[in-house]
Amino acid sequence: MTDSATLSRPEPSELTRLGKPSGAWTGTLGGGAEGLTRRLGPAQLDALDAAVRATQGRAPTAVTREDFGAPEIASLMAAVNYDLMAGRGAVLLSGIDIARYDLEAFQRLHFGLGTHLGRAVEQSARHDRIGLVRKEPNPERRGYLNDTELGPHTDYHEILSLASVVTSPEGGVSGLVSAAAVYAAIQAERPDVLAVLEEGYYYPTSLESVTHYKVPSFSVIDGHIGIYNYVLFIVQAAQIRGEPVPERFVEALRVLMRVAARPELKVSFTLQPGEMIFWHNFRVMHSRTGFTNTPGRERLLLRLWLEAHERYPLAQGYREIGRLLEQQHAQGWSMLVNSDESLRAAGALIRG
Repeated sequence: MTDSATLSRPEPSELTRLGKPSGAWTGTLGGGAEGLTRRLGPAQLDALDAAVRATQGRAPTAVTREDFGAPEIASLMAAVNYDLMAGRGAVLLSGIDIARYDLEAFQRLHFGLGTHLGRAVEQSARHDRIGLVRKEPNPERRGYLNDTELGPHTDYHEILSLASVVTSPEGGVSGLVSAAAVYAAIQAERPDVLAVLEEGYYYPTSLESVTHYKVPSFSVIDGHIGIYNYVLFIVQAAQIRGEPVPERFVEALRVLMRVAARPELKVSFTLQPGEMIFWHNFRVMHSRTGFTNTPGRERLLLRLWLEAHERYPLAQGYREIGRLLEQQHAQGWSMLVNSDESLRAAGALIRG
């Protein structure tokens, strides 16, 4: 691992040299989690310590970019932003000693770094701009409050981040896969379904309405590849429209999900306490294995959803759905439906 202050712009990935889409990488050709890692150096860690101390007593969500604006931090996060927008789309920050911080201080640190990349939005009707990812009573069945496996998917805002506080004794392994690599594999093996995935399907805009346009599963704009893959929304939109999801789109989604789940495409890792991962939600799909807690050791991560300061080229719907959700969360409700019926329908759609 390398001190990020010495890192230059990344070399083209092996897939790019082989003529694959720009930004594509795999777990085997991309160096695994090590290939995504920036290890913080002493000057950066000292600057973070100083920022945390200077903001003591402030609410974590009240800290600003200026509070964490030391040159060492600014240069680090400029490099992270480049990686997210023009590099591989994901960066793992390592080297922070979490023993130096209580939970509130670590939240300030995480939130402060996030301010360099985007504006934090509310993640649920709880108005949580810093999400606590852990198992807890969860009548809405939100994935980040469950301990079950989460397959490769996207969420709803451009930049996502997780910061590890406590690992579980068993499970909780994170996975990332490049949208461009998935696109390249489908292009090579099943080019007949790409047009269907680029056409996409409708997405909900409320509990009773859907978009007047189709949201592409693959967004391809001037060589920039993005992905929006949230199957529950597709099921929900079909239910609102009173129709089954089109058979050709179901077939295409199953191809996409099978390819995205391939071990050779995926980078798998367990975030250690103090480590953080930032990724572009529409360039990289993410997943997580189920996990098991024990008394006195319960898995806990912090989560940020960020509306990016910089814009990656994306099809209509990718940003619009996130903005709608943000408005709904501010009003205390959400169009997300994770009922037994919807979960069964989504599982049947993917697996057949």
